[in-house]
Amino acid sequence: MKQRVIIIGAGQSGARTAAALRKQGSTDEILLIGDEVELPYERPPLSKDILAGAPLSGTVIFPSEYYAEHDIDVRVDTRVSAIEPASQQIVLADSSRLAYDQLVLATGVRARRLDIPGAELDGVLTLRTAQDSTRLCARLTPNARIVVLGGGFLGLEIAAAAVKRGCAVTVVESAAVLLGRILGGFLGESLAKLHRSHGVDIQTNARIKAIEGQGSVSAIMLEDGTTIPADTVVVAVGALANDALARAAGVECADGVLVDAHTRSSVDGIYAVGDVARQRERWSLMGVRLESWENAELQAQTAARTILGVPVTADAAPWFWTDQYDQNIQVLGGCEPDDAVVMRGDAAAPSWCAFFVRRGRLHGAVLMNAGRERRIVRQIMDARQIVDCGALGDLARPLKSLVAT
Repeated sequence: MKQRVIIIGAGQSGARTAAALRKQGSTDEILLIGDEVELPYERPPLSKDILAGAPLSGTVIFPSEYYAEHDIDVRVDTRVSAIEPASQQIVLADSSRLAYDQLVLATGVRARRLDIPGAELDGVLTLRTAQDSTRLCARLTPNARIVVLGGGFLGLEIAAAAVKRGCAVTVVESAAVLLGRILGGFLGESLAKLHRSHGVDIQTNARIKAIEGQGSVSAIMLEDGTTIPADTVVVAVGALANDALARAAGVECADGVLVDAHTRSSVDGIYAVGDVARQRERWSLMGVRLESWENAELQAQTAARTILGVPVTADAAPWFWTDQYDQNIQVLGGCEPDDAVVMRGDAAAPSWCAFFVRRGRLHGAVLMNAGRERRIVRQIMDARQIVDCGALGDLARPLKSLVAT
């Protein structure tokens, strides 16, 4: 007997879940609902290619014909207002109801906003959606003064794109170092140096007090009284999970829908994937919510397998990458303050690796222009094998020679 699977959230993880269900043989009715007007698209290009002027069409995951050919009902520009687990129904904004047998939440995240004077001025932007990216791209004109609030990966990608467009860019970061919460801030000084070499003004230990302007932004004011002129201010200070629907329905949440390794939530028949899902345990990390392209892909596959009763594949170390200027940076796993840091190469060189070792095992890695090593590094990490730190840092020893046989 056919069931109905409803997926709320027509982004990457939602579209990939629908596709995975069909690829793995599901004949169930599949309904994919999204509140944006576009067909499902990938988000990584929004802070890279689209800001460089590329068309949004290049971000679309599947053309409209794909959904018709695979009998997937896609409803864009449609908002879900409530979930009723007791009756296994969802309520749409127009008060209509749809019954479900299995429900997948792929509602993603929203940009965190600032609660300071001037935050609502024209020219104060965030970057999360295709429309956000298009709006920001139009403002990246030669000599435009762009202030990016937040020195995380998103903020730095925006800064790099703006510099390439001829803008004058300032990045304001409240912490003492960039990327302080990513692998212990190891990358912070390296990336600050990179951006400064391209003309970006990096301000750390800087807290914003207000955004100034009459109708539209003209400057920002820091708590120490410093004023920085701005034509556009981009707020890139993190994201909040869109878990309000789940919380209102009684699903256990903690800035994200809490799920197990099979993407199952605390309520039977409800799953969560992608940016909104906080996995209770992932690899050797606890309670993580991963905002990454790969996680959206993998959790979509896992949710489809779980719904269909197919065994789930083994867990793997989380992976994330960023491209800034002509540099490629890849990050795997995680770290804690007391991890031993093993350098493979010189951090001043164009290419190097940094490894974070805990109790003899490789727990995290940063690969600077060394993407060719990712597969081997991940193999070592996923095997949880004991590593020789001396050999790990020895450029004369190929990394593949360290893989346990």
